[in-house]
Amino acid sequence: MNSSSSNTILNVKKIALIFFIITGLLHLGSSIFLANKLFIKTAFLFNKTMDIPFAITGLIYGLSSLRLNLTNPEHDHKTLDIILICVIILVLLGLIAINIFLPDLQA
Repeated sequence: MNSSSSNTILNVKKIALIFFIITGLLHLGSSIFLANKLFIKTAFLFNKTMDIPFAITGLIYGLSSLRLNLTNPEHDHKTLDIILICVIILVLLGLIAINIFLPDLQA
């Protein structure tokens, strides 16, 4: 692996962190608004739509950090890259399936 690929993964990690923070703040903020019964419709919309992006950006950030810290930039790691991408895709599909097929339980 050359320096260019390592820089690409580092840039993906940086961008994922920015999106993780933004989606996390939106998700947390919407939860606070819902708990205080403020702007219910808007807060509910943000709360329901920010969970998957929040999880996926966190996963991308975490796995890119893991990839950078555990591998040697001098060697090729295509198998590890494929495994990490498959993990992200499986989690995304699982989250979508949970949101679609499990009913919302109202306490």
